[in-house]
Amino acid sequence: MCCGSGGRRGRIVHVASFAALTLALAGCSSSGGDGTSFGERFNQSVATGTPTAPAAPSTTGAATNLDTCPNVDIRRGAGTISINTNARDPQAMQLRYQISVGQTARECANVAGNLNIKVGLQGRVVLGPAGTPGSIEVPVRYALVEEGAEPKTLYSKLYRVPVTVSEGQNSVSFTHIEEAMSVPMPSAAVFERYVIYVGFDPLGSAQDRQKQPAKKRPAK
Repeated sequence: MCCGSGGRRGRIVHVASFAALTLALAGCSSSGGDGTSFGERFNQSVATGTPTAPAAPSTTGAATNLDTCPNVDIRRGAGTISINTNARDPQAMQLRYQISVGQTARECANVAGNLNIKVGLQGRVVLGPAGTPGSIEVPVRYALVEEGAEPKTLYSKLYRVPVTVSEGQNSVSFTHIEEAMSVPMPSAAVFERYVIYVGFDPLGSAQDRQKQPAKKRPAK
């Protein structure tokens, strides 16, 4: 497994205040040779503030864990979002929530000739002066891009991650794992140009909602 948003071999990026948190992650369907899933190992790294332990080498049928993975990067301006009571009023006292990306991790495998990538993201929601406990949806986008003179987006998916801030809490951490990222296995030279992008996409979320067909009213 490769972790963090640093060099291709993997540096871990974390927020110190998250180190002592124990997060509940749903286990992923696949696991390393030691029987632990990607979710379990990512959960442990977040809870302890240490780099995610790599998956033990394993080959199961047509699946082979890879010891390297594309770099994880956060697009400029997509690492934090602010939600105000009035979108046109950016004053600090109008701030409801400040949301930021904390730690990331990824794991790659060759599955029947496809490059399958799992990406874990940890974030944090902080209440602002106008914020109140309750539930919100955090728009998280994952993308796989082949960088170059003409970058190619090979995969892109938006998730609305539900997060609940309970009574008495000023902030809460959350995690999400993308397990569906899969593309044909490229050559080694092309593989080196791949970058995994993660971040918040409130504009894409709003556009996605607008495209959804209106629910039909039941006939009377």
